[in-house]
Amino acid sequence: MSAKIKSVEEIENAKVLFLNLKTEPFKVMITGEKYQEYRDISKWMNSRVFNKDGSSREYDYVKFVLGMGADKPMFISKFVGIKKVQSIHKKYSTGFEVNFDNERYAVCLAEVVYSANLNHPYLR
Repeated sequence: MSAKIKSVEEIENAKVLFLNLKTEPFKVMITGEKYQEYRDISKWMNSRVFNKDGSSREYDYVKFVLGMGADKPMFISKFVGIKKVQSIHKKYSTGFEVNFDNERYAVCLAEVVYSANLNHPYLR
């Protein structure tokens, strides 16, 4: 288990993948119930997955933000890796569902090590 961090400044020299989330995935990921974030295989995601020479990018953490802006709910999880998956059909405790058959990237996560702004109106 990784140690929790007390502030974002503690990871300022770490390699961090930044991703935005919508409300429903955010709610099940902050609790640790959903530990993979699925993304379409696109030019934008490829630029996050691979270096210009084609080698895989490595990250220490993934920072997820609900919306955009410094005052928005966010959390940081330990990065485990990125892999390609397909045919995922899963329903979470909140009723949120992930359903797709095509191939996508799965950003794999460990525990949440930091969170902030969780009392924001976006989560009510």
